[in-house]
Amino acid sequence: MVDSTAGFKYLSFMDAYSGYNQIHMHPDDEEKTSFITEQGLFCYRVMPFGLKNAGAEYQQMVNKVFKNELGGVIEAYIDDMVVKSCTGKEHVQHLNMIFQKMRDVGMRLNPKKSFFCLSSGKFLGYIVSERGIEVHPSKCRAIIDMEAPKTVKEVQELTGRIAALNRFIARSGEVCKPFFQTIKKTKKFEWTSQCQKAFEQIKTYLSNPPIISRPTKGETLYLYVSASAVAVSAALIREEDGVQKPVYFVSKVLRDAEERYSTVEKGAFAVLIAARKLRPYFQAHPIKVISDLPLRKALGNLDVSGRLLKWAVELSEFDISFLPKAAYKGQVLADFVVESTGRTEKRDQEALWHVHVDGAASERGSGLGVQIKGPKGEIFYYAIHITFPVTNNMVEYEALIAGLRLVEAVGATKVRVYMDSQLVVHQINGQYEVHDPTLAKYLEKAKEVLATFEEAMIEHVPRGMNEIADALSKLAKGSDMSSETPITIMEIPEACITATEPKVLPISAQLEWYTPIWDYLTTGQLPTDKLVARRIKRWAPEFTILEGELLKKGYRKPWLVCISESQGRKLIDEVHGGICGSHQSPYTVDKRIEREGYFWPTMRKDMIDVVRRCERCQYHSRVSRRPPASLNTIASPWPFDVWGIDILGPFPTAKANLRFLVVAVEYFTKWIEAKPLALITSPRIADFVKHNIVYRYGIPHTIISDNGRQFTGAPFQDMCEGFGILSLFSSVSHPQTNGLAEVSNRTILEGLKKKVEGSKGAWPDFLDEILWSYNTTPRTATGRSPFAMVYGMEAVTPMEIVQPTLRTIAYEWTKNNEKKLVELETIYELREEARARMAKYQRKMRKNFDKKVAPKHFQPGDWVLRSVEATGKHIGKLDPAWDGPFIVTRSIEGRAYRLQDLAGRDLPNAWNAVHLRKFYK
Repeated sequence: MVDSTAGFKYLSFMDAYSGYNQIHMHPDDEEKTSFITEQGLFCYRVMPFGLKNAGAEYQQMVNKVFKNELGGVIEAYIDDMVVKSCTGKEHVQHLNMIFQKMRDVGMRLNPKKSFFCLSSGKFLGYIVSERGIEVHPSKCRAIIDMEAPKTVKEVQELTGRIAALNRFIARSGEVCKPFFQTIKKTKKFEWTSQCQKAFEQIKTYLSNPPIISRPTKGETLYLYVSASAVAVSAALIREEDGVQKPVYFVSKVLRDAEERYSTVEKGAFAVLIAARKLRPYFQAHPIKVISDLPLRKALGNLDVSGRLLKWAVELSEFDISFLPKAAYKGQVLADFVVESTGRTEKRDQEALWHVHVDGAASERGSGLGVQIKGPKGEIFYYAIHITFPVTNNMVEYEALIAGLRLVEAVGATKVRVYMDSQLVVHQINGQYEVHDPTLAKYLEKAKEVLATFEEAMIEHVPRGMNEIADALSKLAKGSDMSSETPITIMEIPEACITATEPKVLPISAQLEWYTPIWDYLTTGQLPTDKLVARRIKRWAPEFTILEGELLKKGYRKPWLVCISESQGRKLIDEVHGGICGSHQSPYTVDKRIEREGYFWPTMRKDMIDVVRRCERCQYHSRVSRRPPASLNTIASPWPFDVWGIDILGPFPTAKANLRFLVVAVEYFTKWIEAKPLALITSPRIADFVKHNIVYRYGIPHTIISDNGRQFTGAPFQDMCEGFGILSLFSSVSHPQTNGLAEVSNRTILEGLKKKVEGSKGAWPDFLDEILWSYNTTPRTATGRSPFAMVYGMEAVTPMEIVQPTLRTIAYEWTKNNEKKLVELETIYELREEARARMAKYQRKMRKNFDKKVAPKHFQPGDWVLRSVEATGKHIGKLDPAWDGPFIVTRSIEGRAYRLQDLAGRDLPNAWNAVHLRKFYK
């Protein structure tokens, strides 16, 4: 709120007049504020001061009144309000708007405490102005005028006053450490010379305190961190017109185990403390952490410390990048880093390694010279003989790369290389272009090695300043160096750009998934895309580089080796179908690969893709029995419009060689017609339809059958065409399409089994009885018997003859005919009731059926496999369960499909989706 007020040219400070008393009490609550006086018992009619929730209630009222202006035109904390504007004209408009809001609700101001059109003023204990936020002079004076404390209580009072100004005091924790030492429980209070020195230092600092700047929306902020033996500190800075201005100072005194942190851990801890304390700033702004400590590398190397891992994960939600410390702009920053700068420069000088390299090529042989000077003055000499042909420029690159690898081997992180080859230096620095393909490979290799250092610089020097390295390179031809000089002789058998390095992460021409992470961990480089960069920063703490390999932290294993997606797919092929593979599921393959310690981000997706494309797995996979689509019920609009027909048998041979039974069932009334046949040829089936259906009940609209030859034959199809009947076929091996006929077959078959007993050849004799029983029994779908659905009344059954009913006992010819006529008049109502009941029954069936559906859809052009079982072929124990592949040519309502083989020949009949599965090429 204070930050939002600073930075404006015109400010008006307003205070409500007895603000709490401007809110009326609810009549039911007035008695709760009762108080006794000499004149009697009284209660408040307005909200009094002292109520527990009075402040919150008033703030809620202010928020409601200025809900559209808060944060923009006005800032309000309870009864303290500030109207802010950048220009005078705007300020007048803003005040008019605020005053009108106050008039609308009857809010009153205190004229003695309200001030208008000021350039600065006091708000919430701070002085706010266009320049920024300043400490109120009274708070500084309260410390400056203090005498040296003489008791623990006075020291506590001092530290409390300092704590109120922590935002303005750089390294306050480090400066105040002596004060905290005196507060510890000791036998005797002692004000030491260190305490007095810190006390005077605080007074001097507060005599000219800094002005805190207000950051603008979205601008980049800089965080300087400092770590000492007793405290960690941070300064949040913004840059304006080339000058860096403080936004917030944070400091924390180290306690117990924190004091034993390493210097790098203390620096990371300082960043963490700042992120926690200044979370709103970290969430709203990109933060660049500036420090001489290798914080980026420390927070990326997860094998160093468990606490660093935890801190890195916590910091990963913010947009934080790390930069080396640069020049300081402003006295405040100089005060903040004055102590750590000296240590930094000293440490920088101590950590820097100097390397001189040179190469020499000739017909007699080629050599490399490397001189390494350590931070403590130690010197190492290397004379390296190379046995492969090189040019002058190639040998210079070989010398550079060899020198870098040697200094890296001794643990150097900061290096400065000197060489006299102007071409190589300028190519690495980007000043010269590289046209030679071989030199381009050398340049890539050199940059790769340079990226492994925290800091690396290459400098061109005259030959005279590189004499020792030059002499080492020519050692094979003789040099002026004395024999007492310790020189290490080495040999390189092949060029560095062709050498096999199994421990080095390969960098392919195609950008691999791990390349941005590798670049970030080694060089701090991030992609230009902000979203990708943020994802890399969040992900990077889970990775580390060890001996040239990128590793990811695992859960079952400490570290997983990162490999490319192409390598991962080869690994999946080997584990799934290789020598030791048994074509296991993706889940099992995943566990095996993870157990071996490999990782790439799309491993599970790749496993599923590779395994499902395995031809052996596809041909031998289990056949699913789950329906591929929701239930599609067949409804008939009126009686005898749709019939289902099917063949039942063969039965035991009866008289006249009767062995089969043709059954037809009507879809609306559920009426069954059946006839025994000796042969089930197409002409005989056509004759059955004519005499048992057409001549009795009229020409139907549709007849549904399977794909048997008796139905697909010419006589039956000609009969259908002659009567204008639509002949529909169910898909192959999918009797559910003609389910009503199949159910009727089952009912007839069960009845025959129970009727024939020992005389199985007499089954035709019992057929009429079974049909009569079926047609006079109410069906669940309609609630009526098929007889009643056809004739409008129930049939008189033999049961009514054995045991007379009312209609047989009280039978009268005249009244009976009248009642029959009445029933015939209501037959349409009966059928409509049956239709509604049938629709409800089908919805219930569909609901139960759809629970088991596993959706399966194909598009024309898709490749599919067909179930061998559906073709009627015998399947052995080791035979594949699927054949194909075939190509889908047409979809029939998304449930059945027409297919053709790869030669382009159409397969006869349609195939239901339940017998097909997608083939992955």
